[in-house]
Amino acid sequence: MARLSVDFYSTSLMRTTTLDVILPTDCPGDAMGFDYMRRQDPASWDRTPMPAEKPPFKALFLLHGISGNHTDFMSETRIRTFAEERGLAVIMPSGYNAFYLDHPETHNYYGRYVGLELVEAARRMFPISRRREDTFIGGISMGAYGALRNGFKYAENFGGIIALSSAMILGDFDRLINDDVFFLSRNFLESTFGDLTQVIDSDKDPRRLAADVVYCDRPRPRVFMAWGSNDPLAEPNRALAERLRGTGIEVEQREMPGGHDWTFWNTALPQALDWLPR
Repeated sequence: MARLSVDFYSTSLMRTTTLDVILPTDCPGDAMGFDYMRRQDPASWDRTPMPAEKPPFKALFLLHGISGNHTDFMSETRIRTFAEERGLAVIMPSGYNAFYLDHPETHNYYGRYVGLELVEAARRMFPISRRREDTFIGGISMGAYGALRNGFKYAENFGGIIALSSAMILGDFDRLINDDVFFLSRNFLESTFGDLTQVIDSDKDPRRLAADVVYCDRPRPRVFMAWGSNDPLAEPNRALAERLRGTGIEVEQREMPGGHDWTFWNTALPQALDWLPR
């Protein structure tokens, strides 16, 4: 299992940005077997070919939550083990606190970055599949919202979407606004989403984007949603799952004990990865 930290210049963000990458290019078990084979005939060490090259890996673009960065999953979960067990490449970018939306006024096109540019850049840099059916996007909280929004907006790129404890706050801004918490303050929400009265049914609304995918007969990503029964956002997640299913999107939903935290995400993440096609 190889872990890489990559800096590259993004045209969507007009700056150098960093991502963590997990590639299941090697396996201790394979190496032990290969070493055993060579030890049966020491003279073969210099003439025995290395193990055959593996086919391109399926890839998951995994998005962090509010206040996080590209290192969150490596430090807070067993994502490296999960990926190795499933032969899955995982690309983890930084989305800062932008909800993975485009902000043209500052040339921070985070949506275009994770939904389009990063997919193409990763396919050039790493041995991952170019097939839509092998390419997935997922995240937690803010990252789950970003995965839903950009998974539907760029549906031609993704065969599946993983949304764990999605921060679906679009229909409840007035109730949620709390100027004592930076990410719930009116200034932050307006700088992130724009006019809060215009977000519903815009291209920032995953529900509308999902309906557009179906109405326009575009490829339909399958969706895996999970949330904790004690999560303050449980009800919006229930409503979203029902709405997507009613639209015509295939949804696997799981409500389990837990809240909006890493304890829950460490339980839900391996289940979500098992849902992905092998």
